[in-house]
Amino acid sequence: MKTRKIWANFSVKDAKRTNQFYTQLGFTPNGPNNYPKLASFIFGDDDLVIHFFEQGSKIDEYLTPGSKTTSEIIFTLSAETEAEVNQWAEKVKNAGGHIFQEVARDEANYYGFAFADPDGHKFNVLLMDNM
Repeated sequence: MKTRKIWANFSVKDAKRTNQFYTQLGFTPNGPNNYPKLASFIFGDDDLVIHFFEQGSKIDEYLTPGSKTTSEIIFTLSAETEAEVNQWAEKVKNAGGHIFQEVARDEANYYGFAFADPDGHKFNVLLMDNM
């Protein structure tokens, strides 16, 4: 069996707020949206789709709302320069995201930061310039 496409699904409190947040970060919406309780965006060069379903929709039986303390998964967004990492951090702050690990070099000397969207879904932005 061959998987042709993979995408992710998250539960959010407010699909409109989520749509605004990821639009402010510059992500591309995933085509026309016919579902009022869904925000859907394309991430990366390989066009990974992440659907954000508003709580109260049918998918609730499979998803639990984002946690403020732990995550089942964290997505990494690749950056090409330190300046790009810094720009991402500024965009996240301006869009209302929560930066829980400030911009810095880590123990492996990678440059980046980590943030949560308004529902607590976690991402990090990482420059791996020492590889």
